[in-house]
Amino acid sequence: MRVFRLSLILISSIVLLSGCASTNSDGNNENNTNNINNTNNTNNTNNNTGACSSYCPEDKICVGESDEHSTCVEPCPCDDNHECYDGGCVDLFNDENNCGSGGNYCSGECINGSCTDACASAGTSCSNNETCCQIAGSYVCKNTSTDFYNCGDCAYECDDENANACVNGQCACGTTSACTGDMTCCSNSCKDLSTDVYNCGACGNACGTGLSCTDGQCMCGDQACDFGESCCGNYCADLDNDPTNCGECNNNCGTSNGCQSGQCTCGTSGEICRGEFSGTGFTHDPANGICMQMYTCTEECCGDGCKITIASSMLGAAEADPNNCGECGNSCNGNTCCCFDLMGMGDPSCECCSSGESCGMAGCEPASK
Repeated sequence: MRVFRLSLILISSIVLLSGCASTNSDGNNENNTNNINNTNNTNNTNNNTGACSSYCPEDKICVGESDEHSTCVEPCPCDDNHECYDGGCVDLFNDENNCGSGGNYCSGECINGSCTDACASAGTSCSNNETCCQIAGSYVCKNTSTDFYNCGDCAYECDDENANACVNGQCACGTTSACTGDMTCCSNSCKDLSTDVYNCGACGNACGTGLSCTDGQCMCGDQACDFGESCCGNYCADLDNDPTNCGECNNNCGTSNGCQSGQCTCGTSGEICRGEFSGTGFTHDPANGICMQMYTCTEECCGDGCKITIASSMLGAAEADPNNCGECGNSCNGNTCCCFDLMGMGDPSCECCSSGESCGMAGCEPASK
């Protein structure tokens, strides 16, 4: 009888001990669950700005449509108040980076899973490819994929030395990545302004003929040249205005002549002689520079003015300047200067006609014919 009672006591003690252990275990589980819930609720809101990866600790995860528009949250599994999306627990009811659904960025406020767009509230709804940005105290819609001054995010302005465009939310030089280091974005490509002869010291500052670019300065030998000058030997020359290097190095316009826009001007007249040209005038007046239609004339600088020294015609002979017949200074002393060729073929031969002769189809002919 005593043995039976001892057995009952032992069994009761074991049952009681087992019940106590079970109660403590349930209490611990409940506390752990609460701790997880509290942790998720604390960390599901993005209280930082900029790229999420720059501040999110390693034991958490960034969730959203982009690094700039992500929230730092606890990894899955999640409590009942959070949704597991892309490996992280997000609050679809209040998270502006995951509003209503994972990765759905809201540029305004996220209230009960619906986005209240600040721009829409101000009277302008943004389209699908636009973001509502607050600029100078006002809300405006910007395409952050292409806007140079809001590239990738509101108010992020690209550096105009390194980039000239915004492509897919990234600052770019043309269609490639923005320039880095000592490179500068010029005409859609990255250039080294210290050595590039076409962009020396500044974009578009092209060094002239024969110049090199050293430390951003156009150089002719050891001489620094100004913008627009070329290197002729070891001399910086302005080919537009230098009469000794007019249009190109060593093109000397001659004594007393000038140079204008790379072309030699004649004496003090400032005229630019036309060289060989086709006639357009109906009146043939070689002494005054008028060349008849269907004529080919050569105009040269003679003294202080441009003169027609040679003329040719498909009809036979043609008249040139009698004071500069065939060449400058060859005067016919009041007689006619007649240039003859074979029906416009070959170089014409010019001669002064004798007294009483005129220029006919065969050259100098007696005036009676």
